[in-house]
Amino acid sequence: MNITAGRLESMNQRSWLMATNYGADSSGTVDSAPAIQAALNDARDRGGAWVLIPPGVYLTGATLRIYGHTRLTLMHGAEIRRNHGGRMLTNGDAGQNLPGYTGHGDIVIEGGLWNMRGTTPGMTSSAMCISLGHATDLVIQDLEIRDVPGYHAIEMNSTFHGVIRNCRFRGFIDPGGRDISEAVQLDLAKSSTEFGAFGPYDNTPCEDILITGCLVGPSDTPGTTSWPRGIGSHTTTIGRWHRHIRISDNAFVDCPQFAISAYNYEDLTVNGNTFVGCGSGVRLRVVITTDPEDTAGPDGIPTGHSQNMRNVTITGNSFRQGGNYGQAIVAQGEATGTILNLTIVGNTIDGTAGTQTGIRLNFVSRATVVGNVVANTGGTAISCEEQNNTLIEGNVVWGAGSHGITMVKSDNSNIIGNHVRDPANTGILVQAGSDIQIRNNFVDGANRVNVSGTDCYGIYVYDGCSSPAVTANKCRPGTSTVKAKHGLYLTSSNTGMTSWGNDMRGTWGTSGLQVAAAANRSAADLEGA
Repeated sequence: MNITAGRLESMNQRSWLMATNYGADSSGTVDSAPAIQAALNDARDRGGAWVLIPPGVYLTGATLRIYGHTRLTLMHGAEIRRNHGGRMLTNGDAGQNLPGYTGHGDIVIEGGLWNMRGTTPGMTSSAMCISLGHATDLVIQDLEIRDVPGYHAIEMNSTFHGVIRNCRFRGFIDPGGRDISEAVQLDLAKSSTEFGAFGPYDNTPCEDILITGCLVGPSDTPGTTSWPRGIGSHTTTIGRWHRHIRISDNAFVDCPQFAISAYNYEDLTVNGNTFVGCGSGVRLRVVITTDPEDTAGPDGIPTGHSQNMRNVTITGNSFRQGGNYGQAIVAQGEATGTILNLTIVGNTIDGTAGTQTGIRLNFVSRATVVGNVVANTGGTAISCEEQNNTLIEGNVVWGAGSHGITMVKSDNSNIIGNHVRDPANTGILVQAGSDIQIRNNFVDGANRVNVSGTDCYGIYVYDGCSSPAVTANKCRPGTSTVKAKHGLYLTSSNTGMTSWGNDMRGTWGTSGLQVAAAANRSAADLEGA
């Protein structure tokens, strides 16, 4: 905390405030909320102090309120056990009017078990555990939040410089209609519907947030599940973004929807996280134009359009046993809002269910998809549509449930040096774009599922492409009983094609090469046994 002369003098008088000295009862049979609140109020009146809660169980029959320059520590073995229907902790008073980031900040909340008891009669309605807003310098660390009904374990709303680290979010109960809840929600001060603790509702977003070393998953409490979503948002205002967000080294287990849903974020880094058994991994989403409230500006008037989001890096994450809710990684823009400057590098994806892809880009510009391992997807491994200036390079694709790599309605992009093994359908498919280079790729075993009569190919440049260049690729028919039709197929409806130096040797369903006569072939392509 910031040290001023007055605060230092207060700490000299008593550097810490023990909640039991104010009457907090550790037996778990008496309401300790008044006593803990008295300690928090004393810290407020001193201009800041350290409040400690010793080991034991403390019932709380009302929402606790923490104020600026306070450190609240639950010691090892301490549990705060909710015994009312509302939220457990918030920063400030219901009637306060502190705009922007001028509210109660410079707060540390750490340690212990925060037990929401969401399956207990009288406490099953939707409620928040820790709800913080309009503040600067908030730290939440080294604690566990368990069995939250309906809402969120932590909401950081209208926060500048917030840290959530080494926390565990275990157990969720959906009382109805809350299958979109995140364990950690980043939100902006839009209305009392989004943030009910206090106003003002001035559309202040979150900036400079770090979430690291946390676990999101199920608890062992009967009647609970894992969180639907791990980290994310589902409210926006045109002209506002959540910015400078870092999500690193967390574990997400069995989240049935998006583990991370970055809705209208900019300057986002997602690094070193582990996703196991989640319905979808990381979703990047611009403002959804079909939601009038989300397209509204600060004046509350819907604009009917989205907005760009930019500068996103997704690196070094591990995705395993993905579900069928969505893709492992998806970047979803719209016609009025593009995702710009996207880097997806060095991730490992092993398994998606249903027809879900591994990596999906839609309405994206200036993207780099490099050095990822994408295996055992239910659908296409890497899929791009309505995008431009994209580099897909050096990825290893194994056992895709549909195509290996697709690029549709895309311009000025490269597919270079990828290794595609045993896709169920075509290895690399390009359609209806311009100035696409397909170079130095290796495709083996297209048509892995042995479907007779299916038009599968090693590399397929389909209708409507302008000036595609297909050079120095190698395709092999693999061990499938029913071979792909051609190793390389360039249709005659494409224009300005270049094809040379491709190696399509082997025994194919029809032939190694089916290249339209209109193609510029300055060097021979190879085929045959």
